Order: sequence, then C-alpha cells, then structure tokens
Amino acid sequence: MKDFQHQQPFPGDSLPAMCTSNSTTLNEVSCPVCRNHCDPKPLYRHTVFQAASHFCPPSRDAARYERLVTCIRRLWEGDECVILRCAKCGFGFGHPFVGGDEEFYRILHEQKGYPTWRWDYDVAVAEALTKFPGGKVLDIGAGVGMFLRGLPNSWQRYAVEGSEVTRRELEGSGIKVFRDLEEGAQSQAGTFQVVTLFQVLEHLADFETTLKQCRRLLAPGGRVVITVPDGDAMIRQERLTGCHDMPPNHIGKWTPNSLSRALTYTGFVSGDPIFEPPSWNNLKANLHMRVSSDATEQKSLAALVYRIQSKPLRIAALSLLGGPALLRMLPHGRQLRAGGAFGMVGVAITYG
Repeated sequence: MKDFQHQQPFPGDSLPAMCTSNSTTLNEVSCPVCRNHCDPKPLYRHTVFQAASHFCPPSRDAARYERLVTCIRRLWEGDECVILRCAKCGFGFGHPFVGGDEEFYRILHEQKGYPTWRWDYDVAVAEALTKFPGGKVLDIGAGVGMFLRGLPNSWQRYAVEGSEVTRRELEGSGIKVFRDLEEGAQSQAGTFQVVTLFQVLEHLADFETTLKQCRRLLAPGGRVVITVPDGDAMIRQERLTGCHDMPPNHIGKWTPNSLSRALTYTGFVSGDPIFEPPSWNNLKANLHMRVSSDATEQKSLAALVYRIQSKPLRIAALSLLGGPALLRMLPHGRQLRAGGAFGMVGVAITYG
C-alpha cells in the first residue's frame, strides 16, 4: 500500500473508493479517504433504537421516535451501524457509510433552530473573503443565510439549500439559491472566489463529489472554507458526556490529516487547521449533551423531564438538571470547555 501523505494528485485523480456493501466483512472495509484497511474492531456499535433515541427519546415524542427508527433502519438496510477508525489518516466513519437523507433531516429538524453568528464565519472572513476585494461567494447548506446576510455589498451572495421553505426565505433576502450543488457547478463553473461549507462535510458520504464540485465552481486561486467537528474532540465528548456523535447525522469524524488529504486529492492546496477556541458555551453544550444522554434511560429523571409537554416548563426543569451534571463532570472542566471543531482552507490549484 502506497503512503498517500506526500503524493500529489494529477488533474482528474479520484479519492479511493470504499466498499459499502452489506455483505462486506469488517476485515475488508477500507477508509473512504486514504484507502487504508481499517482495524475491524469498531469504536462503537449503535442499533437503530439507540440512534433514534439519541435524536428523540421516546419519552419526549414516541411517534417521532418511531418514525426515526423506521427511517434509520431503511438508511442502514439493517438494525446496526458500527463506527470504525483509520489508523493511517485518523478518519472515523460509520459502516454502512451512508448519511441522512431528506426524510431523516425533515424529522430531525422539526424542533431545531438556526444559530446567528458563529466562530466558523470569522474564519471564513479572515482567511478567505479578506483576500479578495469582492466577488461571488457560495454557502453550501446555508440554512436561513445568517452568514451571507452579514456580508458587505461587494459580494454577490449564493446559497445551496435543500429545504423549499428555506430556499424561499433566502430568495426573499436577495440571495440567489441553487437547489443543489450540481446545478451551480454546471451553470456557474469557474466564477466564484469563495465557497463555504460550515459543519456540512461530516454529514456527507459522497464528500468527494462535493469537493470536486466546489473546485469546479471556483476560479483559479479561489478558496474553499470548510469547518467540521474535530474527530478527536468528538471521541472525547462521547467519553465524557455519554452522548455519541451519532450516525446517520454525522457519518464522518474528520481530522486535520484526513481533511487535508481529501482536499489535496480534489484539486486544492490545503492550509493549516484552525481550531475552535475554548469557551463557556462549549461547556454549556456538553452539559446539555450529558442530560440528553441521561434521558435515553427510560427511568431516569431526565427522561421524566422530557415527558413535560409545556416547553417553558421542560426547559426550566432541564436547566435544573444541569447542576448535578456539572458536579459529575467538574474534574473534566478544561476538556469540556475546549473547542470541538476545526476549520481548513483550500486554495484552488491552477493546472497547466
């Protein structure tokens, strides 16, 4: 097996393919990024019931939980998913290697909102947008467009967003919207200065196609900005909070090594990783994960709290559970404050 770490791609080179057949034994599974045969001993095993309960405990909404069970079983074509990790590039991934589809995210997002400004956006401004006087910027998975709305008028703003409702909201804000990335790659190839993917790549099994389409969209010297959860931080989170980085929502655990390789194979020069800074918000998020993990135990106090139908009362009761959770995790306070993500910028290579 060649060591791909220092090997430079030629135009048209592809990332190594991974066999995802259900008949494939774990001894035969290769890393989706570097093709190395992975340790067949899984980091974790998750059943469809554990995964559905992670996203929505049955005590919170039994009907929604059952819909998730059905949807996840269909995606996995079975009742179990294992998490493997490549010893060569550090990439962690689910097997079967399949991300959530439109139905899964429609169920998942029934009670989700969108954040306002995030540290990821500062990375994009500092490391990409300030390198150009203006131009065209595309945000993939833009949500309601918080990042794009904060940009100056020197930027023509484009988005890719799968939800019809959200697309209408984006267009109402003066943002041009592609239904999918292929539409943009065909009609606007080579015309963008910046493409951003904020916390998107970890959801995608076909990340190679996505990165190639980003390269196709960018003008020579253009920049792609990617932020992802840090695979090592996610494993630390799982150990300290009991709350898993659960497939099929997050199907890949990226590391700086594996993301750099993926960018290199798809026509970019990758920069150094930029790590999310520590913050008290990270600690707060980890406390919430601890309580959410407790709620998967049907007889726990957290599970009882999730049965409260009034949302204000439920939120108040859950906040009270944060105190005991904090006492249990206090010895790990520094680790829990640490950033859980990193960013990387790829510069589009000019061939010839």
